Amino acid sequence: MNTEYSFSTKYDKFLFGAAYYAEYMPYDRIDTDFSLMKKSGINVIRIAESTWSTHEPREGVFDFSALTAMLDCAVKYDLKVIVGTPTYAIPSWLYHKHPDVLAVTKYGPLLYGSRQLTDLTNKHYLFYAERVTRKMMEICRDSKAVIGYQIDNETRIAGAAGPDIQKKFVEYLKELYPDINDLNREFGLDYWSNRVDSWEDFPDIRGTINGSLSAEYKKFLRKCITDFHKWLADIVREYTFPGQFVTHNFDYEWRNYSHGMLPLVNQPESAASFDIAGCDIYYRSQDDFDGSDISFCCAIARSLKKSPFLVLETHAQGLKARLPYPGQMLQAMYTFASGGATGILYWNWHSIHNSFESYWKGILSHDLLPNRIYDELSSSYTEFTKTVPPSLLAGHGLMPLNDVAIMLDRCSCVGLEEFPFDDTDHTDYNDVVRTYFDGCYELGIHCDVIYPGDDQGRYRLIIIPAMYSVSDETVRSLRSYIENGGHVLMSFKSLFADRNLKIYHDAQPHGITDICGFTYDEFTVPGRAKILFNNGYTATPKYWIELLRTNSETAKVWGRYEHKYWEKYSAVIHQPIGKGSLTYVGAFLEKDDLKPIISKLADTISLDIPGARYPVVARKVSDSNGEKYLFISNYSDSEADFIDEKICPGTIHLSDWDTKIIKM
Repeated sequence: MNTEYSFSTKYDKFLFGAAYYAEYMPYDRIDTDFSLMKKSGINVIRIAESTWSTHEPREGVFDFSALTAMLDCAVKYDLKVIVGTPTYAIPSWLYHKHPDVLAVTKYGPLLYGSRQLTDLTNKHYLFYAERVTRKMMEICRDSKAVIGYQIDNETRIAGAAGPDIQKKFVEYLKELYPDINDLNREFGLDYWSNRVDSWEDFPDIRGTINGSLSAEYKKFLRKCITDFHKWLADIVREYTFPGQFVTHNFDYEWRNYSHGMLPLVNQPESAASFDIAGCDIYYRSQDDFDGSDISFCCAIARSLKKSPFLVLETHAQGLKARLPYPGQMLQAMYTFASGGATGILYWNWHSIHNSFESYWKGILSHDLLPNRIYDELSSSYTEFTKTVPPSLLAGHGLMPLNDVAIMLDRCSCVGLEEFPFDDTDHTDYNDVVRTYFDGCYELGIHCDVIYPGDDQGRYRLIIIPAMYSVSDETVRSLRSYIENGGHVLMSFKSLFADRNLKIYHDAQPHGITDICGFTYDEFTVPGRAKILFNNGYTATPKYWIELLRTNSETAKVWGRYEHKYWEKYSAVIHQPIGKGSLTYVGAFLEKDDLKPIISKLADTISLDIPGARYPVVARKVSDSNGEKYLFISNYSDSEADFIDEKICPGTIHLSDWDTKIIKM
């Protein structure tokens, strides 16, 4: 059972709040807003990010009057403050003085206007970013309201590929491959005469057709973000006092909501620079609100430091499709809390009256008056504080008790960008991940997120979706995990290439054909093929199928292809190995077609699952004192019941969008 986590945070209260921008308001109303916040239960605000041009309207001319007004008023109303460095959106004067601060991409120089367009390695950008940050810290350091600082915002490097950053990339490669012949060999640069025999001849990365080199450049850009985070966090810490925290709001791959792991940032590495991980989670609402987006994103957030985290942004109204039904705001609070959140802040307090996010509505609408959302948010938080474990309100957070982990891998995510399995480019690595995560979720199986190199032994089952890129060390650790009693559920397109995306030249899947019970060397599109399971169930594969051949008498074929020419091949194989097992699914299947496989595997390995199936979802959690709780939620507009005599006697009745909490 997964219980070895750090529960320490840097503040002794559950944080409930919103982003606030006095700089954006049509008139001065800080007192009015802070009074309304206090009445609603809000105890923290997040300020100052993205307002560089207000605080430094001209080069070297600083005006922090709006910042000091908010800090002073926060003290008056006993609101705590998280201050964001204003570094992710540059003022126009900086661009006009140093146009090179904007990234040059494969499509050419970027144009000023949006945010996150800078080359984070540019010396001019770094000089002015450090200066405005230090000036801001001098203002903030004496405020009794400030409890923490947020570094930048959802940091990007904008695909920077100008001459200066490419020179840095070449120096980075020199350190990795002092002998340039090793670079040529590892990346296969002899292909199409891409070989480079002198560092001075290294070509413009924007033209490469080599997937390995392209992926390595993306890895280098991720390192640049990690280095930037550490650099800026170190500056901020020069001004902090004991008890103040430094964080960052990591985000997710975007599908008009937070969908998957972000390939652009190495979040676990960057998180090492922060005291507590922060994240921005925007989820599907109304009839699409099922809790899965929050649950998946929370699993990633708590994986970053193996600890509770802050939700630094989520929506109250948001875009028009996110306006919540009555009851959904409280339901979301419980979902965040049971996923490990030790604070929830909304973006933002007020709707904005002009520019890009005018229709991304805040808690208050454009009339800036209390409304249904304000009233429901207030009453929801009051109910939340009455029902959640006291240790959560004390700021310690809750951690899920999961026997299952899903192993994510950023190299594989990028590898499948370079070599997609869906020729239409509509489906990618994160879609594979979410089919497995969401299938488990709807069956009542909750997953942690882990990465190659993380501890595996605490889990009964590890799910490995599309781990295209894998090291021999990871293969050995998986073999050891299985042989010592662990169980693995692995998808198609796994264990295929090394960490440089060079395809292994042994039989697939690499490094395990002697124990997994099958091999393959052919793959194709499904065409008319179906998958027929032993129990008569038929599934419809999409995009990709692998023609698996069993090579072991102990291999159990759970599903075969139903096709005139492929019927002799297996699609799903379960192989007992030592005390454990490996189950391999050789095709892309949607969530509903995966669920029978997951369910059969759960029965085969006797996985303990609470007696709930979606739309009823039950989550086991532990608090910092070791007390265990069960959060039981109904994600539907109809009444539902939860029955599990092993956990509690009788029936627990749930109304629409309802959550009950039971101490176990």
